[in-house]
Amino acid sequence: MKRNLFLYIPLLIICLVASYACKKTGNGFLSPYIHYEQNPIIIPKGRAFLSAGLNGDGTSQPFSVRVIHFYDKATGKIVDDLFSKTYPVSVWTGLYDPKTDTTLQLINAKLKTVNVAPISINPSSGQILGNYGALQLPAGEYQFDLEIKNETGTKIYPKIGDFLLRDTTTFESVPTIGSTSETRIMVGNESKSVGGKPPLLTVTRVADTPNVITVKYMDKNGVFFNPKKGEIISRPAAGLNPNPPYLQSLQQYTKSYYYTDDAMVFKFPFTPFPLNSLGNGYNIYQRIPTQFVHNDGLPDGMYSLNLRFPIRIYVPGSYLVVEQTIDAAHN
Repeated sequence: MKRNLFLYIPLLIICLVASYACKKTGNGFLSPYIHYEQNPIIIPKGRAFLSAGLNGDGTSQPFSVRVIHFYDKATGKIVDDLFSKTYPVSVWTGLYDPKTDTTLQLINAKLKTVNVAPISINPSSGQILGNYGALQLPAGEYQFDLEIKNETGTKIYPKIGDFLLRDTTTFESVPTIGSTSETRIMVGNESKSVGGKPPLLTVTRVADTPNVITVKYMDKNGVFFNPKKGEIISRPAAGLNPNPPYLQSLQQYTKSYYYTDDAMVFKFPFTPFPLNSLGNGYNIYQRIPTQFVHNDGLPDGMYSLNLRFPIRIYVPGSYLVVEQTIDAAHN
């Protein structure tokens, strides 16, 4: 009997330990090793930005975070005033639907302007958010403390965050998202083409407002083609009865545009613009009909001039795009 009792006692202890281990403790867990996976986090100035959140290292959810101080990493100086200033930024109040929100009026009805800090920390995840207002901040490396709280209690994590605020372009074009191109296509036979020399492209942010892209096409002699006279048109897509019938152009990305004697002006309501690609990356295609152009080395009246450039805008403002052919002249 005693021998059987000695056999049962260890089994009873094991069962009691296992039963206790399976019970959830009432006060949760707040890890001392919460951290960001990336260090430093790279934030491009002026662009909409959202980092990954904190790695909680098993910390009980939910938890909340609060910034204690921001620091200039180079000097160690507290720079809370720098990050507490607010700037006007457009934010969405409803879900954007490109199929139904086809006019500036419909899109603007879902946007409102609010004053927000250029860099902020999501209070429930620790994600770092950046916006257009960060253009007003000096580039450099910064750190911040966080107070993190959950059901267990509260801990201060000194200089847990480290981010590099980096100057960058307000748009992307050549060479980061594509290249310019020039193709001469035979009139009446879209399958026959002759390549040209890559056009020159300049993209300049000329003002903070309004949000417009002004596009000009220039011949090799510095003469602009006139879109109001039909000297610049959409380029047909290849194939029999293609759908869509034309290659991508800014006219497809915004319904609000107008032409002048030497330019096409496109209004855009938000950034990034275009929001998503309609195909062929963010390349923009246009055609200059044969009667308006002399292509070097080819007979007049037989080939159209077809130009391409890539563009994507990340920061609101007014932009001037000039694409110049170097081997064709205005007729």
